[in-house]
Amino acid sequence: MAEEPSISICIVTGRRDSVLDACLASLQAQEAAPPWELLVCAEGDAGVVGAVAARFPDADVGYVDRALPGAARNLLVERARGDLLLFLDDDVTVDPGLLARLQALADAHPECDVFGGPNDTPSGSSRFQVVQGAVLASIVGSGPVRRRYGAHPPGRADERFFILCNLAVRRSVMVAFDHDLVCAEENEMLAELAQRGHQMHYDPSLVVYHERRATFRGFARQMHKYGRGRGQVLVRRPGSARPAYTAPTVLLAYVVALPVLVTWLGPIALVPAGAYVGAVGACAAWIAKTLRRPTDLPLAAFLIATVHAAYGTGVVRGALTRRDDGPAPAVQTWHGQRACAEPPPSALDGDASSVASVR
Repeated sequence: MAEEPSISICIVTGRRDSVLDACLASLQAQEAAPPWELLVCAEGDAGVVGAVAARFPDADVGYVDRALPGAARNLLVERARGDLLLFLDDDVTVDPGLLARLQALADAHPECDVFGGPNDTPSGSSRFQVVQGAVLASIVGSGPVRRRYGAHPPGRADERFFILCNLAVRRSVMVAFDHDLVCAEENEMLAELAQRGHQMHYDPSLVVYHERRATFRGFARQMHKYGRGRGQVLVRRPGSARPAYTAPTVLLAYVVALPVLVTWLGPIALVPAGAYVGAVGACAAWIAKTLRRPTDLPLAAFLIATVHAAYGTGVVRGALTRRDDGPAPAVQTWHGQRACAEPPPSALDGDASSVASVR
C-alpha cells in the first residue's frame, strides 16, 4: 500500500501549459521531501491532463468548467489526504528544499495551523517584471502586504503576510473558500481561521518564485482583480477592514474631488497631493537605487501609481458586486489512478464534488 502523504500540493490551472510545466518540473526536483501528493484542477482546459501526465505519468487530474479559483480549490481540498495543504499557483517555481522546509517548520510549530512565505521575482525576468516585483515589495507600493513579496523576519503573522500562490494550511482546520470570490479568497478564509483562534506563522525560507505579468495591461488587470476581491471580502467581513485596504480608494476619491476642494479650501487642498507625489517619488528613487538602475525611477513611480489606481477602483467594483448564492460547481470528469476510488473524508463543510490527486 502506498505511503500516505504528509503534504498535498493543490494547483488550479488552465490554458497555461508552459508555466505549468515549469512548476511541475520544479516539484519533480524536490530533495529529502516527506511523502507528498499533487492535486491538479484543470479549469476550462481538458488538455491539462496530457500536460501533467508528461511530468507525472500516473497523475489524476480533475476538470471543471467555469469555476472561480476558490471553487476549484475546494474541489482539490475535498480530495486531499495530506496533513498539510500547500496551495501553489501554476506560474510559480520552487527550489528543491521547499517541501522539506515546510514539513520541518510545521513540526517545529505544532501550535500553528497556517504557514507561508514570500513570492519573489524569478531570475531571468524582464526589466519591467523586476521593477514590478520591487514595487509590490515596497511600503508605498503595497503597504503592509509587502511581506508577501519579499523576505521579512519570521514569526507570528496574520492574513496580510500570505498570498494563495504560496500558502500552507493544516487540513484538520481547513474551511471552504467562498466559491464566488473573483480573488482574495484566501483572505476571507484566513479571516475565518483567525476568528476561530488559529495561529499563523510566516517564514522567509518558504519562498517561491512567481512569474510577474509581462505587460502593463496584464499588471493593471491583476491589481484591479486583487482590489475587486478585497472589496467583496470587505462587504462580507467588515471586521477585516484595515486602513491600508481602503487607502487607494480614498486617494482616488480625493483626486476626483480635488477641483472642488481647491475651490473651497484654496491651495491648502493640494497639500495631500504634494505629500503623495513626494512619497511615490522617494519610494521610486529607493527602488531604482536598490536595483542599481537610476533609469528605473520613472517606471517604478508609474507602477506605484498604477497599483493604487487599479486596486482602488477594484475595491469599489468588488464592494458593488452582488453575491452569488447559487450552488458551487462540481467536477465534470477526472482521470487517473484514483478515478474509480472512493474519496477520503472531506476536510470541508458541504457537499462539493471531489477531484483526483497525483503521486
